[in-house]
Amino acid sequence: MRTPFHTLDLLAADILPPHWQDDVRLLAESPARQVLYDGGPDVPGEPAGLFACVDGAAIRSALPWMWALYHNELRSFAAESVGYPLFAANRLRAAITLNILSREGAANVWHTDMNAVTGVFYAVVPETGGDLMFRDGAGGEAVLRPRAGLFVCFEGAVEHQVTPLAADGRRLAIPMVYHRSAVDQPLAFGDDAYS
Repeated sequence: MRTPFHTLDLLAADILPPHWQDDVRLLAESPARQVLYDGGPDVPGEPAGLFACVDGAAIRSALPWMWALYHNELRSFAAESVGYPLFAANRLRAAITLNILSREGAANVWHTDMNAVTGVFYAVVPETGGDLMFRDGAGGEAVLRPRAGLFVCFEGAVEHQVTPLAADGRRLAIPMVYHRSAVDQPLAFGDDAYS
């Protein structure tokens, strides 16, 4: 399988503000955090771990540096990587989110995304587990071992998953959505629209 992703080390590029990791950790524990799934190893047939999320409105307010990177440097890098222009999502809450996986077994199953390109910025990664895996229709697989400060982008149509966390790991990742058009994408209404 051809490597389906492109990476940019934001630490090496020296474009992250001081205390960026602390900012993300604080947001992950803030009242803006919404628990989407809280399972445990004692529930047969159910995934383990915790999955929580913070929406784009909270990120724009609490992490203005990430909001700016999403619209500027990261969008430019992703567009150059895939070879066509990209546009930020029109929907404030879904444009960029903070995904929180914690506890043993927390994962994300195989799926594709409906947007043209997905980007993910890693703020905190566990020692084991939490890898980003890709596969194609021919059975080929590729894996990305994330590290703090790394940005990865890939076309949303590529099937991908997050491998289960081991032990009591924690993974704080900020996925972001890019489209091929400013207008041909899901519409935003009311306070979900932004300028």
